[in-house]
Amino acid sequence: MGFISFTHRMGLYGANYPGGYVKLNKLVLAGLVSSLALTACSPQASNQGEIQTTGEGIIGGSVVAAGDKIQESIVAVYDAAEGQLCTGSLLPNNLVLTAAHCIGHDSEAMYVFFGTEVNGKAQRRRVDKVAISSLWETRQYEDFDTGDIALMHFQGDVPAGYKPATFLSETNKKLLKKGAKVVLAGYGITDGVTGDGAGKLRMTSVKIADPKFSVTEIKLDQTDGTGACHGDSGGPAYIEIKGKFYLWGVTSRGVEDSANDCSQFSAYTSALAHKVWLNRMANKLSVSLTNPDPTK
Repeated sequence: MGFISFTHRMGLYGANYPGGYVKLNKLVLAGLVSSLALTACSPQASNQGEIQTTGEGIIGGSVVAAGDKIQESIVAVYDAAEGQLCTGSLLPNNLVLTAAHCIGHDSEAMYVFFGTEVNGKAQRRRVDKVAISSLWETRQYEDFDTGDIALMHFQGDVPAGYKPATFLSETNKKLLKKGAKVVLAGYGITDGVTGDGAGKLRMTSVKIADPKFSVTEIKLDQTDGTGACHGDSGGPAYIEIKGKFYLWGVTSRGVEDSANDCSQFSAYTSALAHKVWLNRMANKLSVSLTNPDPTK
């Protein structure tokens, strides 16, 4: 049976990424890469290769069942060249929002996976274009405002049951205040010490520790035993309003987490702070990014 171990990018500015990268076991990786090679021209094909997962949740969270409303705009981001796993949010026009540090050296080896589990049976689409924030190149070694945000464009259609995430409106941005509860989701590990559990979509809720952590980032409290971890990088942060999830953030890195076990705090890149950049890059990658909810 295959297992999943994790690696993370250390020393990138005195902090570790809670999603960092999850790196798959060589046997599992070989099977998945083989599946990708065989299905490159038929993205909906599948085989029997499967990533083994364990654990109960995204560090103290819960498993997202197929068909759950929160699943409809969350995807896995897989780098077949490196065998590394991240998370992303589906946007209009075949775009995916993720973290800059999730983009591999060979973007043509990257895939978007649809489904609650990342395995050989899941539908996947090949990434053909990427855009990384220019801030990332110059500030990735800094402690604040690192520009850890990216857009990807994938080939093919969007599977049935999926629709783009809805961004939090400028009017409701005031809800992102200290102590407010936000919802996180991702395909990352469930144990920050052993590295178990990656490859299955999970969700949890945490509170905002500092809404003004930096100009473009918000700090979340993970000290209650739950939060994002390795493999969740690039994944969404939502705030729930009247039963609907509104996207506002992108999983970036751990903060004050010297043990690198995802037990302290995390920094989330504000997608709202990068809205102008997102629209400009969306124009280059496809067409103008629009909010799928016309009432917002």
